[in-house]
Amino acid sequence: MAPKRDYYEVLGVPKGASDDDIKKAFRKLARRYHPDVNPGDKGAETKFKEIAEAHEVLSDKKKREMYDRFGHVGEQGAGGFPGGGAGGQPFEFRFGGDPGSAEGFGNFEDLFSGLFGGGGGGRRRGRGRSPFGTAIAEDGEDILAEMEIEFMEALRGVVKVLTLETSSGRETVKVKVPAGVGDGQKIRLAGKGHPGTAGGEPGDLYIKLAVNPHPILARDGANLTMEVPVTVGEALNGGAIDVPTPWGSVKLKVPAGVKSGQSLRLRGMGSPVPGQEAKGDMLVKLKIVLPEDASAEAKAAAQVIDKSYRGSVRAGLQF
Repeated sequence: MAPKRDYYEVLGVPKGASDDDIKKAFRKLARRYHPDVNPGDKGAETKFKEIAEAHEVLSDKKKREMYDRFGHVGEQGAGGFPGGGAGGQPFEFRFGGDPGSAEGFGNFEDLFSGLFGGGGGGRRRGRGRSPFGTAIAEDGEDILAEMEIEFMEALRGVVKVLTLETSSGRETVKVKVPAGVGDGQKIRLAGKGHPGTAGGEPGDLYIKLAVNPHPILARDGANLTMEVPVTVGEALNGGAIDVPTPWGSVKLKVPAGVKSGQSLRLRGMGSPVPGQEAKGDMLVKLKIVLPEDASAEAKAAAQVIDKSYRGSVRAGLQF
């Protein structure tokens, strides 16, 4: 029997490769030579067996130490390497069917479903079997959930309790929403996803936030916008008006002669920036409001004002 190729050479990694490098190399080659990708290709099937065998040995600390010490399995025979067959026979692959047959790869769909887009996430689910009949560690899948919060909760931050329906029943998790998050942003809870198998790490829980709109506030990045009514007198003469903000009421100086639709800026009164101490600004859009039921005195005063600028107010409207 021809000696087996060096396992490091099979995976294309140096002898001092890290566990992560070995795992990455195995996944890359598995995508290429998996029997599901190469139906009927005996060469690819043989290659895949070789790759799986190399990964099984090099990903196990004890087996790798023995391999580095004694070398190739084919050279050691029955007495030189743990896991070799009796009388120096090579490893025998058993995946739920006869070794060496197409049926022998029946469990590969579960084992490598994550490599080919199965399972719906970037992580793999399900318990596979190595060539030695032992379970291969698989990381759990991530979970994506959506949570609805109010506008002010998003601005100020809040702790919410989220109930999830999982395969093991209903579970509740506490979610700390940082101040300043926006609609559509995601919060990651590490290790709160699907559990791993055979010692694999659990997936993460990603919570996509749906922020309800506010009746008077709007948001543009870290800035807040709000429309504030002013009287005709305040617009003509100017003055200081009280403006409510999420952080308390502040005085806003309105310059004399301000126009309807003009915006004034309140610095530092906008949304917090997550992870920073800074806040955006609040842009106050002024709207000149007329009295709904004007008194005779107010109408007389308006006539005086009207006469003072009636001739120029529409001077530019001509063709």
